[in-house]
Amino acid sequence: MTPIRSVRAVHLPGPRCVLREWTDADTPALYALLSEPAVADGLLDDETPTLDAVRAALTAWRETAGGDPRPAYRLAAVDGDRLVGLGVLTVTSVEHRRGEIGYAVRTAFSGTGLGTEIARLLLDLAFGQVGLHRVEATTRPDHAASRRVLEKAGLRSEGVSRDHLLVRGRWRDSARYAILATDRFHGGD
Repeated sequence: MTPIRSVRAVHLPGPRCVLREWTDADTPALYALLSEPAVADGLLDDETPTLDAVRAALTAWRETAGGDPRPAYRLAAVDGDRLVGLGVLTVTSVEHRRGEIGYAVRTAFSGTGLGTEIARLLLDLAFGQVGLHRVEATTRPDHAASRRVLEKAGLRSEGVSRDHLLVRGRWRDSARYAILATDRFHGGD
């Protein structure tokens, strides 16, 4: 069995954006993204982070990126020098070659297919470079746009987990999705 691989200095070009590692210069743009009400509503944080918290997070993300195996890929989605979103691939089990993806898109780009592009780039990273077998994702059951992104990226619905996450003091259900490496080669895309 092929072991999980750690990818350093990720640079994944897509048709309209590139997923790449964060730099200190991205701090203000990431803070602006996380402060957008529609984006903040979809995140699991208890509150919108401060600029200092974003700066500290970027430093921590770079430090954990050096792990072997790398536990998470937190990436900027950019169009030229403009931040348009973000993507995350977390390796949830090295032994079982399983991971989870997440994404956010600036409100100005909602409904343009950019979320689907970010999700597909994350899957390319997960299956093509990291060597995962299964990738999962969750979203709110009532978030039709996010569910559509996952389906367009090739993930299949696996049901709803009730009271799955405690977010801002309230229990939240999660619509669960997954895709296998073999699905991508057998029409699951």
